[in-house]
Amino acid sequence: MPQAEIKAVIFDMDGTLIDSPLDFELIHAQTGVPRDRPLLEYMDRAGPEESRRMYSILARHEERAALDCTLREGAAEAIDSLRRMGCALALLTRNSARSVRTVLGRLGLQFDCWLSRDDEASKPSPVPVLRIADRLKLTPGEVLMVGDYRFDVMAGHAAGARTAFLKGGKDAEAPRETDFVLEDLRELPPLLARWNSQGD
Repeated sequence: MPQAEIKAVIFDMDGTLIDSPLDFELIHAQTGVPRDRPLLEYMDRAGPEESRRMYSILARHEERAALDCTLREGAAEAIDSLRRMGCALALLTRNSARSVRTVLGRLGLQFDCWLSRDDEASKPSPVPVLRIADRLKLTPGEVLMVGDYRFDVMAGHAAGARTAFLKGGKDAEAPRETDFVLEDLRELPPLLARWNSQGD
């Protein structure tokens, strides 16, 4: 059976497309979330009042970071090349919708669709990857999930999408579910061109 052509790329935001000044050590300290526990999952299991307090702290950090973040080297070139190839582009982040709007507006980024934690279950759930594929009228196998953290790869893999791990981010080593490892986002367009030509 021929391999599916990759027709869309879903990008993670922080650490993948943008360099963000989010200080996770400080966020964990101020919220009281143990450093070895994922923030969102821990906060969601707290009582309603405590959860609101924690999310309020996180939101303040995210809003400041959205105003100070910068586009990662190679991101603009990769996006432009993928667009010229006719590839659909999406964004999937554990960040807030408000922060996403700020980042996209400041940096002039446009996507065919995007989802935040306010819109759908958060990575590593495969649900948002499946939702994006559905919105783009594609099968999960026609989608590539790109991120710098294990949750990105886990979400894509569980959804049945291809996965690419960008080195130099939160995780030092690529998760075992990773299909492709990237040193630079500019490697993406030629990688997709080679992959898709193999199905011809």
